[in-house]
Amino acid sequence: MADGVFVWRFALLPEPGPLRGEPVAIKDNLAVAGLPTTAGSRVLRETAPATRHAAAVRRLLRAGARIVGRTNMTELAYSGLGQNPHYGTPENPLFPDRLPGGSSSGSAAAVAAGTVRLAVGTDTGGSVRIPAAFQGIYGFKPTNGLLPTEGVVPLSPTLDVVGPMAADLSGLWRLFAALLGRPNEAFPRPPGRPLRLLVPEALVEGLMPEVARAFSALLARLEAAGHRIERAELAVFPEILALYRAHGPLAAHEAYRLWGPFAERAGRRMDPRVAERILEAARFSRADYREVRAAYRSWPPAFWRKVAGFDALLAPTVPILPPPRSVLEDPAAFRRTNARVLRNTMFFNFLKGPALSFPIAPGVGAMLALPPGADRASFALARALGA
Repeated sequence: MADGVFVWRFALLPEPGPLRGEPVAIKDNLAVAGLPTTAGSRVLRETAPATRHAAAVRRLLRAGARIVGRTNMTELAYSGLGQNPHYGTPENPLFPDRLPGGSSSGSAAAVAAGTVRLAVGTDTGGSVRIPAAFQGIYGFKPTNGLLPTEGVVPLSPTLDVVGPMAADLSGLWRLFAALLGRPNEAFPRPPGRPLRLLVPEALVEGLMPEVARAFSALLARLEAAGHRIERAELAVFPEILALYRAHGPLAAHEAYRLWGPFAERAGRRMDPRVAERILEAARFSRADYREVRAAYRSWPPAFWRKVAGFDALLAPTVPILPPPRSVLEDPAAFRRTNARVLRNTMFFNFLKGPALSFPIAPGVGAMLALPPGADRASFALARALGA
């Protein structure tokens, strides 16, 4: 039964491995043999049980992890706020009167509350990094396509990634290495030199004052340590927004293709906030989808070439603090807040590269973003920055 954090509690016994039976919680959209894969949905709870574990679960068990349960999430992973009217919205341990962030809300809450030190989520537009920032833990979105998504209930197959969440950077690496299928791999060595970091102006506009202060303090600390911080207007961010306004977000197209008929049939049995987001994409055409897909193929390589002289991009993970639960009561406030919460993170799903969120103040995270394939470097740079 649900308690707001866990939807299913069980124990999958580990094989001998370097995680040595360490408890790990997994998001409710990863298949576990013998159980239906609920994905936060009341309707999907009635589906047939999975016949095998998701690929990520199999890798964790081979690495010696003990899977202790499946965590709650936004229905079908389609919100950055973390609400779930069916199984209860998980409490944010840092701010009990505020939302936990989503869609991997329960995975972050299990770590933040100390129930486990390691948890697995999925990230399509920020769903690992947002709840990690809001709940004071570490979250990592790997390079698109690096980790297998077989056995994961899809939202946007192009953008969906499996990602680790942890109480500290070392734990985040250990879980990521296990998900890679290389659990004995040592933590990457940090570079023995000052870093050159780029702060995109578009990602520091309109910050909540508390977020602005925490991020400014981080930059001051890094500069005092000898790292070089530069700011720049990068055209790709407004261009992605303009593309999405004209032709629809990539995730919206694919979510509608997968779940539009489901949302229509489910009616009131589905979270209306999720159903509305899915069904509003009906206005976009196949030509719109082809336009967005073409940009997704061509824009990221050109962008990363332009910023190749920097070690990484650095930005606040989310421009605001965790919002109050009251925003769930007003559909217009929900839509505005959800869009604001996703603003910074969703760009790096489109740009395909890894992005690592680490806590810098209560409810505030900073995000390192690197080119596709630079996943190990993300950890090395985070360690060099004292994350």
